[in-house]
Amino acid sequence: MASTNFLGVGSGLPFDQWLADERKGITQKLNPYLQKQSTYKGQISAWGSISSALSTMKDNLGKLEDEGFNGVSVSDNKTFKATAGSGAIPNSYSIAVKQLATAHQLSVSHGSRDKQIATSARDTTVKISLEGSDKPLEVTLKPDETSLEQIAKKINAQKSDVVAEVITVSDTEHKLVLTSKKTGDAGKMTMEVSGDGEVEKKLSGAVSDEPKNAEIFLNGKLVTRSSNTISDLIGGVTLELREVSELKESGLDPTKPASYKTESLTITEDTSKVKTLIEEFVKNYNSYLSTVASATKYTAPDRESQSTTPDSTNGALFSDGSLRRLTTQLKSTVGGNYPDADALIQSLGSIGITVKFDGKIGDERGGILGELSIDSKKLDAALKDNPKAVEALFLGKDGNDGIKDRMEGIFNTYLGDKSSITKKEGVIETALETLREQEKRIGKQITAVEARIEETMLRREKEYQRLDKAISDMNNMQSQLQSSLAGLI
Repeated sequence: MASTNFLGVGSGLPFDQWLADERKGITQKLNPYLQKQSTYKGQISAWGSISSALSTMKDNLGKLEDEGFNGVSVSDNKTFKATAGSGAIPNSYSIAVKQLATAHQLSVSHGSRDKQIATSARDTTVKISLEGSDKPLEVTLKPDETSLEQIAKKINAQKSDVVAEVITVSDTEHKLVLTSKKTGDAGKMTMEVSGDGEVEKKLSGAVSDEPKNAEIFLNGKLVTRSSNTISDLIGGVTLELREVSELKESGLDPTKPASYKTESLTITEDTSKVKTLIEEFVKNYNSYLSTVASATKYTAPDRESQSTTPDSTNGALFSDGSLRRLTTQLKSTVGGNYPDADALIQSLGSIGITVKFDGKIGDERGGILGELSIDSKKLDAALKDNPKAVEALFLGKDGNDGIKDRMEGIFNTYLGDKSSITKKEGVIETALETLREQEKRIGKQITAVEARIEETMLRREKEYQRLDKAISDMNNMQSQLQSSLAGLI
């Protein structure tokens, strides 16, 4: 707190400097608290980085299972788009699109957009049912809510599988158009109206534009679906129909598969994606080790130094037992053997992924494991010659654990298992909750100490003010006495 008085003006003494020196000394009391606060913040940040590195590894292994070893590539086609996912197997199919699925529409014409249709004081109930839905849309229209625009507004407010819009055909003709969000037979609408006679007559006379199902020829056989997105036809493959296939010649019978220009859907194995994901696994694991190295860095104290304060360059978690156990478990999992995977491939070293010791590459698994290194040619050969064995190494086989299974157990322990019924909390989040509470508590202590320091300094300032005034008064009195004595001489 800055002084609000001109301390020392009357006495000529450096009270402001004395106050500054005292403040500098007394604020040293804050140092232990500030050091603890800094320690807690550093540990929270470090655990956050560790958690992020683990989550990245977990996501990568999930992709390796979902996309990597199931990796296939699909041909690019004009009339449809194919997307391959888990379960897709290499094969080839002949496809022609005969008809695209369309949505059912009901339309009602009226001479005005905003003029009320109702002619009585009765409310009108409109119920619209969809073929593929158990819950109908139902709205109640008051007599002053029966214009085309108001009916459309009431229907759209339900946020259902029916969309309403008003289209202006001419100055004297406007249409209320109801469109099902579901295509094909699954979206066929049935409308029931009761209440005002004019509204009932108008809506009951709606013109129907019937829905169409999607129709395709798969290997010459006709297949019908209600949607243009088909995911239950070819295992692991989703088809998105784009357009109708062309006829080989005009005038041919459109009901015959031989009349259409077909396209081949070709599904082939693709090991490039699994290799990329394995490379990412190695990169993510090495990144985790780098994060741990930074968090656990330790500099031994200088023997000649008398200081007992830990070195400021030490990592925030250099002595943390939980992190040490976590890293040991991960290293053991990555560097371990999996004899049930395959007779030839039982470890990462078998596919060209080895561990560096002091910057050197070796197959030995004793001692402290370091970063992983990839022999790309050896990995390529393993994926080409023994893809199932490599898959078994990472994902397990016949109920036996692979690398991913063992690491999942570690992830669940340290990151928690949100998918479990009990919503298990991980070691890291538990540690973070404790650290956040400690940081919050030390923050309150710092605030309290700062308040006491300000109280002390305010008290000292007032004491100096009184002392300054007393000395100033004495100096004034001395001056007056000297003046008086000088007048007597």
